[in-house]
Amino acid sequence: MRVIETQEHLGENLPKMTLRGYYDSLPNSSHPKTEFVNEVASKTGVSTATVRNWISYGMKPNNPKHCEILSEITGIPVDDLWDEA
Repeated sequence: MRVIETQEHLGENLPKMTLRGYYDSLPNSSHPKTEFVNEVASKTGVSTATVRNWISYGMKPNNPKHCEILSEITGIPVDDLWDEA
């Protein structure tokens, strides 16, 4: 809200900021975990929620090809991707 108040007080000298303009002006940051999940989802064709289930809950993909893709991305052998409890 502070940015809006400041912009209003400066008058019409500044170009009007839109939501898209504000979003586009934000710095690109790196979120390695999110980027990893997005990469896996993209390469396997599943949702990010599915990938998070594989990671967080130890659910294994039904498709063996997905395990191979996970192994290729991480460098972890397929047999070692999940703990056997």
